[in-house]
Amino acid sequence: MKNRKGKIYLIPILAVLVAMSGYMAYICIHYFFYDEYKECLADYAYEEGKEFKPLEDRNPSVDGMVLVAETEFLKLYTDTETTEIAVYDKRNGEIVYSNPPDREEDQIASQRNKTALNSQLVVTYYDSTMTRATMYNYDYSVERGQFEIESLENGIRYIYLLGNMESPTGIVPPYISEERLEEKVLSKLSDSDARTVRSSYRKSETLEGFMELTPGTKSSKVGLQKLNKLFEQAGYTRDDFYYDAETASAGDFQEPTTFTIPLEYRLIGDKLQVSIPAGRIKETGKGKIERIDLLCFFGAAGTNEKGYILVPNGSGSLIYFNNGKKTERYMQYVYGVDETAQSYTVVEDTVNAMMPVFGIKRENSAIFAEITGGDTMAAIVADVSGNINSYNYVYPSFLLRGSEKVSVFGVTGVSADLPTLEKDIYDINYTVTYAFLERENASYSGMANYYRNELVNRGVLRKKDEKQDSIPFYLDIVGGVKLQKSFLGVPYMGVYPMTTFEEAGIIIDELAERDITNLRVNYLGWFNGGYYHDVPGRVKVEKILGGKRELEKLNRKLAGMGSKLFGDVAFQKVSFEADNYNWRLESSQYYVGFVVSLGRVNPATLRQTGGLGYPETNYNIASPKFLVRHVEKFRSGIEEVNISGISLRDLGSTVASDKRRRNPINRQEAKQIVMEQLRKLSGAKENIMIRAANSYAWAYATDIEDVPSNHNGFFIVDEEIPFYQMVIHGCIDYAGSAINLSDSYDKQDIILRLIEFGLYPRFTLSYKNSSEIKYSGLNSLYSTFYKTWLEDAADIYHRVNEILKRTTGSHIIEHKVLEQGVKRITYDNGVAIYVNTNNEDAIADNMTVPARGYAIKEVGG
Repeated sequence: MKNRKGKIYLIPILAVLVAMSGYMAYICIHYFFYDEYKECLADYAYEEGKEFKPLEDRNPSVDGMVLVAETEFLKLYTDTETTEIAVYDKRNGEIVYSNPPDREEDQIASQRNKTALNSQLVVTYYDSTMTRATMYNYDYSVERGQFEIESLENGIRYIYLLGNMESPTGIVPPYISEERLEEKVLSKLSDSDARTVRSSYRKSETLEGFMELTPGTKSSKVGLQKLNKLFEQAGYTRDDFYYDAETASAGDFQEPTTFTIPLEYRLIGDKLQVSIPAGRIKETGKGKIERIDLLCFFGAAGTNEKGYILVPNGSGSLIYFNNGKKTERYMQYVYGVDETAQSYTVVEDTVNAMMPVFGIKRENSAIFAEITGGDTMAAIVADVSGNINSYNYVYPSFLLRGSEKVSVFGVTGVSADLPTLEKDIYDINYTVTYAFLERENASYSGMANYYRNELVNRGVLRKKDEKQDSIPFYLDIVGGVKLQKSFLGVPYMGVYPMTTFEEAGIIIDELAERDITNLRVNYLGWFNGGYYHDVPGRVKVEKILGGKRELEKLNRKLAGMGSKLFGDVAFQKVSFEADNYNWRLESSQYYVGFVVSLGRVNPATLRQTGGLGYPETNYNIASPKFLVRHVEKFRSGIEEVNISGISLRDLGSTVASDKRRRNPINRQEAKQIVMEQLRKLSGAKENIMIRAANSYAWAYATDIEDVPSNHNGFFIVDEEIPFYQMVIHGCIDYAGSAINLSDSYDKQDIILRLIEFGLYPRFTLSYKNSSEIKYSGLNSLYSTFYKTWLEDAADIYHRVNEILKRTTGSHIIEHKVLEQGVKRITYDNGVAIYVNTNNEDAIADNMTVPARGYAIKEVGG
């Protein structure tokens, strides 16, 4: 009887164990062992170097240097003693140096800054005490002769060993075992030289089995010099020295901090490619590299030169040489700050740098640079003369490993923030490609044309096939919004219909009555719980808005007008309201192990990471590891919904790493994963709209919203330019921010900006009054009631359309500041538009441009 009862009890216990085992197996397979993202990652090739031999140079072009490589357009030279390089442009005779040739005459630079002027690399690292320090390759490698040279195909590689390698005895070990002395040295020398070495050692009285240098040898400089030569002759290396020193000290020996860094130069057509293959960097001792500044003074201009620096600040900015602005330098991260660093970095509300490019315009030539490898890890830095030296310069600074600060509290109540460094250097080929533009193209317009042509040749951009009869009108429709509701006194978050699909049709009809028919409608909050929707792994059209049938009916209505309907979706910023999301397992993590989110307290720093008082506005950052799964599920679902396209809220603008120690995904790898998902989605729908698209997303975009329509007013910058627009106009249709949500509404100023930047009008509207969502997470949409804006929208559209309809499908080939406040924008179809933001009329090219107005000149006009 007892056995029968025992068996009865055993059955549910076994069932529970089986269920638990099944659940744990599901968790492991679904989360821990999931690795489909790895198929998106790229491998890096490494070219084995050969013995360096200069090329024969029948027509030497750079004094004091030897020829390394030559193409149809360029010649690459180097000085094998200083390791600096120079590029000679055969088309115009211009020479660009890696380091200013007249740097020794600089009257401003301190000794440390002169060292910087002589360097090709600046290494920022943490030492054994976790203190940030700096090494320049000039004084820690070049001056000490600690570098090697290798030939590459059409290029050269310098391998720098940075660090203080000196010991009082050189590479001669003060202590060495008898066996090692015989094996490594004595057996490799002649009898006479072996006797010399043997006589310099005696048996150690403190270390059994070891030989130690005699006191006389230690104190003899001449004797040590001779011994060092004999040890080198025997093939004894510095690595052997460290091994013997550590063996003799029983592990107490601390290897000095050194960094071995390869730097490669290659000529490719009319470009110079400069690379640091980080996978080949070696660190010894306790030092850990954080970042490397590359070629800080390549093409630097002196105080007697006129020109400017191009930086990707928002839409684009110019910094004029010698502008006297010495209080700050320009520094901006490409694509913004990584989300996994936001909690540790004070981030201003600024427009991101969305392109990995910069340039230098000199009197007779220009240099245009594109970061083609490691762009997600780059910051672009620029400064003018008079601050720390006499040069105007711009360069990339690359992050090689991340660091985080952890708040530590002592028993006395004293606290401190201690840095925590990631274990490994990112395995990335950090690469910058420099193009050399001739005098007729030596301007920011020439740089934009060059960049666009490069992207067209790579298949990233494609010129539109046909000219449109009218410009697009971008309309964001506010659909479902999360609001707090209650049922039987129990509060819950429900969807409130700000605009149903049927009501959206009414708005569209009203616009059509005002002759606005080329619509690009981006529907916000159309599925999975409204604007702050659930994970987009499935697609469930909101019934409260009308359901799938009404959505597709709206799509047919728009298609009949020649318009398009896009469904807005967010993949990377997952709202706290998401139900089908395991935020602990699927979110990116900080290196210290906590989840990356906006709205939670970060236990590493004990700081709140954000939040606006509404839980739906807080979000977790989805790990790029699981992005593949969510996108694949959404793709299969959206193919069943008949709408024109998809609008990607964050997939083309957010690049977030995942620093979980078991399975880290760096930011460059995250970008590769994102690009593959963009490719997949572009195969699901013909039309892809991307918000605030970074340049890597351009290849997949038919439309872009939130194109930067201004720059950040950093003190050092002098001129705002539409560089972003100049590159993509004629390839991708685009709009800026919603006009009706502008911080300041001046209709004429808005029209002038749209015309100058080639921006198409955009409005965010709703059928119901904005006051309905005053107490919701979308209270930033404070003025969307469509009836308020219909007349202004129509007026702005028709005035802008009258000008810009002549330029659809055309490239902007020149943007020029004729005088303060007067600009000329020239298109490749011959149309020239003049914009005057001054309060008085202006004369430009024998035309009168009205005050706060515009004029147009067409081919033959």
